[in-house]
Amino acid sequence: MPTKTRVLFCGHEFADGYRHTLERASQRYPHLEITVCDRLDVQHHIADADVAVPLMTRLDAALIARGARGSLKLILQFGVGLEGIDIDAATRERVRVARIPSEKTGNAVSTAEMACYLTLAARRRCNQMADSVAERRLGTPTGAALLGSRVCIVGWGAIGRAVAVRLQAFGCALSAARASTWAEDGVSDRCGVILDEACVTSDDEGYKRILSRADVVCVCCTQDESNRGMIDATFLHSMKRGASLVNVARGGLFNRQDVLDALNSGQLGYLASDVAWSEPVDPNDALVNHANAYFTPHVGGVTHDSYKCMAEIVSRVGAAVADVEHMEHIDDWPMGVVETLDIQLVN
Repeated sequence: MPTKTRVLFCGHEFADGYRHTLERASQRYPHLEITVCDRLDVQHHIADADVAVPLMTRLDAALIARGARGSLKLILQFGVGLEGIDIDAATRERVRVARIPSEKTGNAVSTAEMACYLTLAARRRCNQMADSVAERRLGTPTGAALLGSRVCIVGWGAIGRAVAVRLQAFGCALSAARASTWAEDGVSDRCGVILDEACVTSDDEGYKRILSRADVVCVCCTQDESNRGMIDATFLHSMKRGASLVNVARGGLFNRQDVLDALNSGQLGYLASDVAWSEPVDPNDALVNHANAYFTPHVGGVTHDSYKCMAEIVSRVGAAVADVEHMEHIDDWPMGVVETLDIQLVN
């Protein structure tokens, strides 16, 4: 009988990802063993795993080395975020690292829908609406419509583009900033979205200009060491006074104290975020409890549709790791390069 391949989910967060994968594997991949452990116990289980799914657990050099001394062959994120994985350490240990592309799974669309929800929450002042219900008041607060609102999207990957398509339907005037250069024709990389203005984030003057004109700034970019803490006093003071900030990217982009100061001063009018600087976020934190801050529990891409698709990918890749017929393909992945899995699924 073939040897079991062990897939370890590193933490009990995002629990339906584990459950969907367990269900999928039991139906179609009998040689997979899908397991889960607490974040703090990963050190005791990673050496027995062939595939580690990190979720929100940081896989540092020590953990990766421990895994590599055992069975660990692949670190596969259940989604796109790799900022918690020591890629250099994985390269040294010859452990492959991969993520699942958001545009192939429904994750980008789900996260874009969350961005629209949070934008509405900020513009309609969701905390104050809850207060009015609790205090039996009608007709207050007075919110702002999306129609005619100016929204700046920071990050123009699959999520940023999906956000733009949906906000355009609301009648928003859109601008965007991204790290890479825009197409010279001004059309081909817009996905049919009409942008009033576009710039690169390295263009300080252009970047500050579009931030200063926006009623809402929606952050959709990836996080790495180059932009950690980028939502700081400089960023916030570049925004229009009283504008709203939406973050569906990563909490490490926040400078927490600067955001709190900007809310207290009124420079930042409203914060609506699906992510936080430390997760799970402390519900007693002064920023989380601010009257003009609204947090959701990192559920932007957490829908049954996207999770079923990603569960199939994790199961299929786990099965490929165990199957000698696929090992040549697995070994063809360049060492030191973060690969994006581009797996076309069949019903």
